Amino acid sequence: MGKGEPWYSNLVTHPPTQCAVPMTTTQVEMFHPNNSCAYAIDKVLQWLDQPYLNTKVSCLQDGLIRVGQVKKQLSDLQHQEQLLSHALFAVDMEMDGVQRRMEQVQAMEQISNTHVAYTPMTMATKDQMPLTL
Repeated sequence: MGKGEPWYSNLVTHPPTQCAVPMTTTQVEMFHPNNSCAYAIDKVLQWLDQPYLNTKVSCLQDGLIRVGQVKKQLSDLQHQEQLLSHALFAVDMEMDGVQRRMEQVQAMEQISNTHVAYTPMTMATKDQMPLTL
């Protein structure tokens, strides 16, 4: 490394011998155990006899199964949310109707006035007197 040269100038980078080719979604789905290509892929993996590749394919298959399960749960939850939203709307409408009818007959005023009328007033004794500031 010469004077004034960056410290990384002496690092040697070797080009990769093979570039990774990205897989399409369709190709990834071919590895799902329920896919029609699964049998052919398993047969080829047996011929290749590469434990590392078998492990990676197995991990991919497990992930695809989990993705399917989570998507199913999400779909079920969305359906349940829709049903609950409809039920909540119906209950809200019912409550609004009850509230309007109570307002029309002045239910709160009647209940409050009756409570005051029938609640006995007790005389406060010296030791029961409320504290005042």
